[in-house]
Amino acid sequence: MSIRGRLEYTMNGGPSGSLYVFIEDEAAAFAYAKRFTRTDAASTIQDRHNSGGWHMRKNWFNRLLLSYLPVLFVVSLSLLLMTYLTLSEMAKRSAVRANELLSQSIVQKIDDALMSIDEMMIREILGNDKLKSFFHDDRPEDNRYDDYQTVAVLRGMMEENRFIDSVYLYRVTGRMVLTPSTFTGIDDFGDKEFVGRQLTSLTPHRWLGTRLYREQPNGQPVSVISLVKFANLSDKSMMVVNVRTDKISELIRKMSDSNLNFVELVEANGELLASKDAREDATEPTDKLQSGGKPLSSVQSSYTGWTVRSGMYRENIVDWVSSMFYLWISLGFLVIILGIVWLVYVTRRNYKPIRSITDRIEDYAKQKQQSLKREDKADEFKYIETAIEDLLDQSSLLQEENKENLAYRKRHVFLAMLEGGASAQGDKWKGEMNKLGLDGSFGGYFVVLIEMDRYAEFAAQFSRRDQFLLKHVLSKGNQELADSEPVQAWSEWVNPYRLAVVYMLEDCAAATGWEPAPVSEKLRAWVEENLTFTITIGIGTLQKDIEHVPESYRRAADALNYKSSLGTNRLIGSSDLTTMPQGEMFKQLHLIRALCQSFRSGDKEWEKLFHDLHGMVRSQLFSRDDLVSLLSYLIHHLHKEVMELPAELQDIWNKGFHDRLHEIAEQKENVDEIFAEFRGILEEASGQMRDVRENRHHNQLIHHVKKYIGENYANPDLSLAHLSDEFGVNASYLSRLFKEQFGEKFNDYVAQVRVEKAVELLRETEETVNDIAAAVGYTHTLTFIRVFKKLMGNTPGNYRKDMA
Repeated sequence: MSIRGRLEYTMNGGPSGSLYVFIEDEAAAFAYAKRFTRTDAASTIQDRHNSGGWHMRKNWFNRLLLSYLPVLFVVSLSLLLMTYLTLSEMAKRSAVRANELLSQSIVQKIDDALMSIDEMMIREILGNDKLKSFFHDDRPEDNRYDDYQTVAVLRGMMEENRFIDSVYLYRVTGRMVLTPSTFTGIDDFGDKEFVGRQLTSLTPHRWLGTRLYREQPNGQPVSVISLVKFANLSDKSMMVVNVRTDKISELIRKMSDSNLNFVELVEANGELLASKDAREDATEPTDKLQSGGKPLSSVQSSYTGWTVRSGMYRENIVDWVSSMFYLWISLGFLVIILGIVWLVYVTRRNYKPIRSITDRIEDYAKQKQQSLKREDKADEFKYIETAIEDLLDQSSLLQEENKENLAYRKRHVFLAMLEGGASAQGDKWKGEMNKLGLDGSFGGYFVVLIEMDRYAEFAAQFSRRDQFLLKHVLSKGNQELADSEPVQAWSEWVNPYRLAVVYMLEDCAAATGWEPAPVSEKLRAWVEENLTFTITIGIGTLQKDIEHVPESYRRAADALNYKSSLGTNRLIGSSDLTTMPQGEMFKQLHLIRALCQSFRSGDKEWEKLFHDLHGMVRSQLFSRDDLVSLLSYLIHHLHKEVMELPAELQDIWNKGFHDRLHEIAEQKENVDEIFAEFRGILEEASGQMRDVRENRHHNQLIHHVKKYIGENYANPDLSLAHLSDEFGVNASYLSRLFKEQFGEKFNDYVAQVRVEKAVELLRETEETVNDIAAAVGYTHTLTFIRVFKKLMGNTPGNYRKDMA
């Protein structure tokens, strides 16, 4: 029986067409039609049958069912069996690993307990005077008080470490034994044989294996392990500590409370020392139950040499199944191979309909001059899939393009809203908002700008993929916080490090005076706690209509522009900009010039001036641009002053210090960070320059001259000739040395010192300009005013007014 049909398809917003097929088999035709039925491609098959309708024979359905169902059933059971066996084997390996970890934990726990006793014995023997007195050869024979004190020490050891069952001291002199309960001779002591063996033993002190301990000769024996320490090497007086083996068994039981596994502690010779199954009332080492299981793990202690073995109790059925694991797997594979052979046979029998479909598709492709060509050995199913997916790919491509265009359009609308496009486009704008699912009518609007702190470091630390992921996490975190508020949040990245968020207030939120600060603070705290960077958030002002959103955006951007002064990892609103006075660059210029000149001359005064400049900048509000301009001015003047120094000092400065200052000014965001980095670089450069200066043979002379100028700047007769007479050096030679050392002429340096002193007097006193001129060494006031204006850019009188 044959069927002819036509597949009609229509793409979303794309072309439509039809594909003619010829199928000899109703079931194959039905499956073919079903594969074409998708949400993005509407398909119908119109069939023409010799009888005029679609009829599926029951015998064809039953034949397919009986062909594949038995083999599916058998193969599935085989796979389930193989899966079960594989999981069982994995569970066994996991049990081995778990037992190994348990054994390691028990070994560590026992070692810690025994090592603490070992350390306690050493501490008491070396540092306890009461124990030392007991072992002295010259102590009185009958000194009951000292013995009582020693007994108190022994009892204290037992109270400090509950693991200790008994402890006693043996003194060779007098052959006496002291326990917490008795003081007796060695012949009347129940453990005398053990003491005798230890006196003749040459082995190092270590924990001894299980043994029986009696304090009285006729007392009840207790199974213990012991540690012996000689307190006096000259006569082998000793301290012995005993730990009951049942306490070790109790420790093992506490750490392994499962009834499915056993745990044993054995000595190096294989003798069982303790076990999880040991009876609590056991008095003999042999009174312990054997595991009756196969050990799965064995861990040896590096401290005691003992071994902890653990494993599962014997399960005959489980062991039998596990032992035949590979046999069952082989049988499963054999069944699967037989199933494959059967499938090949059935598939070959039902192959004709598939071949008819491929031939028909190929004929159609030739008729339509399409590229659906098939090689002779190509897979027919792949060929059919290619034909179908060729149709679906066109639909998917159109959908992806539409989705991508929607994302670009959404971003474009968002940026246009921030730039004032809403008021310019009117009704067209409302139409765009409706397409994006927003009606554009809200009770108010807030713009919040989220800026990533230290973005340059962030970009250098993470790859592009990781950067995208972290930014996505940040935007999603903000969206989730906003979803719990009575607002709608719309966010887009306006540049690589800033995320703009527009909060659109619903009427109820606008009525209650909703503010974005609480939700922004939650976001900031969450980012600080969970991500590898921090954020600073600028908050704009509330706007009643969408046309004024750009004003809120401008306020948020202005707030972020001042984070260099206000600090990072915080919220900044309009109110924060009024907490500090606005910075004025003019007030810092004279301080910068004095700092640079002091740095050039190698005077340590530059550090104080730098500290003052930092304090002035920190106490004022500077925008990022103003701060960069101020720092650029500082760097420019430093470079200018250093370029007046000798070539060897210029070389030091030009080896990277100048460029490093520029990098810090561009990359760092916080005032304190910038000034800290600046100070470190300047101290490094100053130190290298100072080393060069101090290596010169005339360095001491120049510093004496400099000190003399600082003390006698008020002398009107201060000149090179005066200094020549004062220090006995030729004036020309002194002038050349001065130029090499400080990078400026003698007269310029003296003028600078005098003007600096004049600045201090102008700021701190009410003296007249004439008096100040005389005080700093100028006999003519006009000369003083001319020099002051040349160096400070203003007259003394106007300078005092500006500083007021």
